[in-house]
Amino acid sequence: MIMKERYLWESWQIKRWLLLFIFCISNSVFQAVAQTESPRIYTEEDPLIYEDARDLWPYSYINDEGEPEGFNIDLIDKLMKALNIPYVVKLKSQQEAFDDLKAGRSDLTLGLATGFHDAYGHYGRHAVTLFTQSVASPKKNKVEIKTFRDLSKDGLQVIVNDSSLCHHLMLDYGWADHVITTRDPKKTIQDISTNEEGQMVWNTLSLRWLIKRFHLDNLEVTPVNMPHGEYKFMSNDQHLLNLLDDTYANLNLNNEISPIENKWFYPEHVEPQTPVWVWYFVAIAALLFIIALVFMAIYQIQARRIIKENRKLNRRLALIIETSGVRIWTYDVKQHEFAWRSDNGKIAYTYSVGEFAQRYSESDCTKLKDALNRLVTQHKDERGHKEEEITLELKAKDMEDGDNELRDFIVVLSVLERDKDGKPTMIIGTKKDVTGAHRLKRIEDERTLRYWSIFYSEDAAIFQFDKHGTIVDASPKACELCHCNSDELVKQHIHINDFFKTSFTDLTKTDDFHAIQIINGEKIEYKMKVCNNDNNKLIGIFVFCQAYQTDFNF
Repeated sequence: MIMKERYLWESWQIKRWLLLFIFCISNSVFQAVAQTESPRIYTEEDPLIYEDARDLWPYSYINDEGEPEGFNIDLIDKLMKALNIPYVVKLKSQQEAFDDLKAGRSDLTLGLATGFHDAYGHYGRHAVTLFTQSVASPKKNKVEIKTFRDLSKDGLQVIVNDSSLCHHLMLDYGWADHVITTRDPKKTIQDISTNEEGQMVWNTLSLRWLIKRFHLDNLEVTPVNMPHGEYKFMSNDQHLLNLLDDTYANLNLNNEISPIENKWFYPEHVEPQTPVWVWYFVAIAALLFIIALVFMAIYQIQARRIIKENRKLNRRLALIIETSGVRIWTYDVKQHEFAWRSDNGKIAYTYSVGEFAQRYSESDCTKLKDALNRLVTQHKDERGHKEEEITLELKAKDMEDGDNELRDFIVVLSVLERDKDGKPTMIIGTKKDVTGAHRLKRIEDERTLRYWSIFYSEDAAIFQFDKHGTIVDASPKACELCHCNSDELVKQHIHINDFFKTSFTDLTKTDDFHAIQIINGEKIEYKMKVCNNDNNKLIGIFVFCQAYQTDFNF
């Protein structure tokens, strides 16, 4: 897993170099929209005040000597020296740092550009690093959390740092009951190690740094597949942000940022040589970017329209899920991609066609693909109408909940969105688990079959009355013994009191009642049994008959 994360990190670094190079080419475009106010001048008497969190290892924290230390501290020092700006570092709680930035008591900090901190200041354009999420837990315990959806499992509780990215996401998804917050992650991770109980989801590099720093060898860190956050400069001085972005881009292109990253994040890392093809790719990407600038205005209009449509889609999906109790996924026709929707309609997972097909058997997968193709190609039914909705009964594995057993589902497919030409662009699928209902139906069918096989056997003489005492059926053997006709008895609504010429006032007390009649020289013995439901309420009465020979002859 560490090698995989290393590969993701290096891929992100290459992409970041490309964006930085492109940024240098297009810098003149962005400068045209920079703020027009006179920039603030920072001096020795009035230095820049940089505030950050005092407990965000290894980004910013107070060391054993009481001094600020960490990746952020070294990075700011590098940038301030390059810009020749006097500055002061203050470490506080992260919330205090954000409050000071908003109130103007500080000039600069770093934060996650995820929407949670928008009200405190403006963001720079560059992501300094990525905040991925992992779970720290004792090695002896089974890891329960591997995907974001796992955080919603019944009975599961997880420790998160107060106001962290994971904390905000779990609150947004309505999983507050699963959250245990902490304001002292260092103590919390040590307690988990000491007690060998509990699990904490937080920033991957922070968890690994704490475990290594305090030699918590009985803990392991497992990546969680969930949204990550981009860590950016934050300030209310737009001119300062522009300077930082420019300087950061130049330093990164000159490979002066990597040593700081390796020092704090990957001390064992040996810097690889950049392949030649990367530079060819950079040049081509730069040309494409310049061309893309021409279409920026069109893109902005389309982006606003897409956001509006997505909000409308999310509201519709949320309403469907809330009212119907089904699970929802969508299929993007152009992207050939499936998206699994959470309870509030947001995309929780995305799958390729091959990945999505793994949950179905080969035959059911073929049925599903055929149904999707009929909707996409607007196939016509026998009446010549275009198919708008298709219902399927499929067996599938409910992998989102960690269930790998085949279960019975009713899947309903319909067209959710169309393009301007009326062609389907988005298919919605609703999935409902009917495994229990199918099992109950099979049990009921078996019971019914056993009942009728007994009722119509050659030896069973049975009269059946409903809870009101009215006859509803008589077996052939009973009609033979009593010389009556079942259809006539039912048609005449014969009551049990008329049948036995009695006056039962409480039918529930007829259980084990005996009666004897002499018919054509035969003694017919009747025995009653009441039938109650699970709530002990009367639902019917059965009368069993048996014939005996008698010496009387009438």
